[in-house]
Amino acid sequence: MRAFIGLLLTLFLCAARCELCDRGTGVCKELTATDCPVIFYIQHLIANEIKYCNEVDEIVCCPLARNNQKKAVEPAEENRPYEKQCKHFNDIRAACHQSPFIVGGTKAAGREFPFMALIGTAERADSEINWDCGGTLVHPRFVVTAGHCLETPETKEQRLDPNFDSPKFVVRLGELDYNSTADDAQPQDFKVVNYVVHPAYNDDDENKVENDIAIIELDRNATLNEYVAPACLPPSTGNDQQQLTAAGWGLTTDAGYKSSHLLKVSLERFEDDLCAERLEVEIESRTQFCAGSINGIGDTCNGDSGGPIFVQHPRYSCLKLLIGITSYGGICGTRGRPSVYTKVYLYTDWIESIVWAVAVSKILLRKQTFKNASIIHAFGQLLEPHTCVTEGVISTVVCYIICDF
Repeated sequence: MRAFIGLLLTLFLCAARCELCDRGTGVCKELTATDCPVIFYIQHLIANEIKYCNEVDEIVCCPLARNNQKKAVEPAEENRPYEKQCKHFNDIRAACHQSPFIVGGTKAAGREFPFMALIGTAERADSEINWDCGGTLVHPRFVVTAGHCLETPETKEQRLDPNFDSPKFVVRLGELDYNSTADDAQPQDFKVVNYVVHPAYNDDDENKVENDIAIIELDRNATLNEYVAPACLPPSTGNDQQQLTAAGWGLTTDAGYKSSHLLKVSLERFEDDLCAERLEVEIESRTQFCAGSINGIGDTCNGDSGGPIFVQHPRYSCLKLLIGITSYGGICGTRGRPSVYTKVYLYTDWIESIVWAVAVSKILLRKQTFKNASIIHAFGQLLEPHTCVTEGVISTVVCYIICDF
């Protein structure tokens, strides 16, 4: 009977409204990646500041999404955090290093793609690193890659551990040829302190992967320079440009060797029907697209997984716009056989909610040790300190609050 009553209370609480530190409105939800991702993914940073509706069953006061807040007004795209950052990187970048588009694949030049990331594994700190995947720097502390590069039953169990600190994954930025010390590169190596795989990631079908996207948090901010600089996220309304470029350290042929030197290739977008015909498998056309060389040889290969497909930014000539993440494909380098890419613009809101939530939360925690206050919305700006309200009692604790735009 006691268990039944507890279940009823849990169900009731999960539907209840609750009040946040800024008197904004939240909803009581279970602390899971699906129900309340905005707190779930940063709980290791704010464990003492989470406001619970029922501590026993881990039901928390979860901020309403931006478009559900009465006071919220959907910001113009250029006022979004990722767009402001993109403009900032354009303003501080000293020079561009661009080369003509190519077909069939060729070596990239030093400093040409400063957002490229190598993702590797090492069993011990002193063991050799196996570079398995690529990724894209989108913030000085965060890399976007494919979910399948990170998620296995073993790593999932590690990731959900509150004390997660994985020495297994390493990230390198600013690299050109990882077997050379005489190349035009200034590599920076990082540990992975956390990563987030999309809640709807699914690799149950051996022929395809769905929602194949993940975010890696580095152990510190990258030092930005000509060799290391983020790419921009695409607008959440999508991008229709057709001139596509991919880059990575993948296999030069399906049965060949990995390239230690960063490669680049110009690709064409495939229509969904043609893609399904060539790959002999249906793709999830809402969240994925196909690209390759329709009549020639040009493709991304094993080892390019998680790496970017990108276009020139329409406003900033020195910056690239990340539009796709390499997911899976047919036989590498085969004429007319495309690869499948995750459409990044559909996940821009999700990436923004994680990347800027963690980044701003760390600023908050450095500025103020919370006592009775709870940390709230993971969208927006850092406001001036003011009085907080906690569980209906006026508190004199000074509180920095993250609020909606």
